[in-house]
Amino acid sequence: MEIVFREMFLNDVPKVVDLFQELAMEKAEVSFAEILSADEIKDWLTDEDVFVYVALREEELLAVFRGIRGKQNKNHAAYLTAAVGKKHRGYRLAKDITLYSLERLKEAGIKLVRTYVYSNNRPSINTVLSCGFTFAGSVYQHHYDEASGIYIDDLIFHKLL
Repeated sequence: MEIVFREMFLNDVPKVVDLFQELAMEKAEVSFAEILSADEIKDWLTDEDVFVYVALREEELLAVFRGIRGKQNKNHAAYLTAAVGKKHRGYRLAKDITLYSLERLKEAGIKLVRTYVYSNNRPSINTVLSCGFTFAGSVYQHHYDEASGIYIDDLIFHKLL
């Protein structure tokens, strides 16, 4: 079965809500885990500065990618977030949806993208590096990780498109 990457549509919203609830239940530390409202997700579809793409196998949602364009003199750049459903991790989906989405963002006139990754999230660090991102700095001890009992740095990565 082929995986399809495409823009998110209104009929995808219930599946996206389900994925985000799954992330929240597993206590995934991604910004999507904090979004549980279908209305908030629907608002993305009418905001010209929000770009959302999905990965689907038939009707099953596998992953979501969001880019938010900056305002005014920062509109050349976008902040990125991506998430893959737990049972679909380890199959390059994060890399594939990121590369697909970066091409769409470039077509939309975005010239620079940025993402933040917790320093204990090796899979995400490997993904962004494999997509050609460059390490740009960190926010030292930005987040307390309850599972390990230590503070985690927030790593900043960027890529010119």
